[in-house]
Amino acid sequence: MLRLRCLIKSNLLRKNRSLSERKTLSSAAPPDRHEFFKNEMNDLNEFYPLIAEDLTKYISHYKEFPGLLEKFPVLIDYTVPNDDPYFLTTALIPLYTYKAVEEPDKLTRDNLRKACMMAWVYRILEVSQIIVDDIMDDSDTRYNKPTWFKTPGVTMESAILDSHYLATGGYLLLMRRLADHPCCLPITDLYMENMFMTFVTQFMDTQNVGVKEYVRLVPLVLNKALYIFDGSVRAGLYLANISDPETHEAIKKYTVPMSRFYQLTNDMNGVFQDESKFQRHCPDILWGRNCWLVATALKLANPAQKKIIEEHYGNGKMESAMLVKEVYRELKLDQVHAERTVEFVKEMHDVVEKLPKRIPKQPFHDLVQQLAMNNLYS
Repeated sequence: MLRLRCLIKSNLLRKNRSLSERKTLSSAAPPDRHEFFKNEMNDLNEFYPLIAEDLTKYISHYKEFPGLLEKFPVLIDYTVPNDDPYFLTTALIPLYTYKAVEEPDKLTRDNLRKACMMAWVYRILEVSQIIVDDIMDDSDTRYNKPTWFKTPGVTMESAILDSHYLATGGYLLLMRRLADHPCCLPITDLYMENMFMTFVTQFMDTQNVGVKEYVRLVPLVLNKALYIFDGSVRAGLYLANISDPETHEAIKKYTVPMSRFYQLTNDMNGVFQDESKFQRHCPDILWGRNCWLVATALKLANPAQKKIIEEHYGNGKMESAMLVKEVYRELKLDQVHAERTVEFVKEMHDVVEKLPKRIPKQPFHDLVQQLAMNNLYS
């Protein structure tokens, strides 16, 4: 990954706010994901047992049914938490954002508990979608272990039901735990909208529109990851009672490009990064999904290279996927991505500086850097 120069610390930080314990950049190498999200990981881990307990409590009146109460804690513990922040983006960013924008005197333990609950719910909703996604792809692994529907004792049918349990349970938990918060409904609506749009974009993956349509349609496909930043960041604003439409429209100028670049980088990872981190090597090539890589390759390819892509992309054969991957290497798409990353960081610096005055700038600069360093995954 191309080494990025540290971003200049903003002079517009909120008065009396100190982020130096984990977020301040210097001329030294920027913090890795473990150090950067250390405090958020500690917070999430502290309150996680309460979340799992609540989800199980909702079905406690069925305790006489054999094995029921024992099943769901296993489901939650297997699919939701993770020791590596790399895999917890959708839980970390809502909490990170809330702590960055909330007034210091309101960062009480009770409010922190609510923030962690809200963050874990978003992760739970994502997991409900991931379970189905793995079934559709017939994936063997996820997060360096077997996918949920391929673990011993779990059938495909029960995994689908488990997905629904997590989704409905997550919304139930959100509505009950934030019932007295003025922005409970906007947060719930935001989460539902982002999950809905994720399923819509996943539908696009199931449709074989043909390689020749990829360049035209790729902007729509990049919206697949809008939930990563749009839902996460704006939920943090809502929890801090920042609910005016003007601020939320302004923050979208940050969350939308961040989400799209995240998806672009995710496409890259599936081909050029360590295979052990991902559920399958070259999944987009194998299954014929439209993505930034193939659309860019089609723009840059010569006639012979374009013919290889058109003949071998998406036929499910690994040998064909390797031929397409070789075209990517010939076109130096990893270098194209590295150059785009540098441009992206510069563009986002300007975007952050133009955010409303009430939004502290440095935390959002730092998040751009973490994304550019490929430290965020889901």
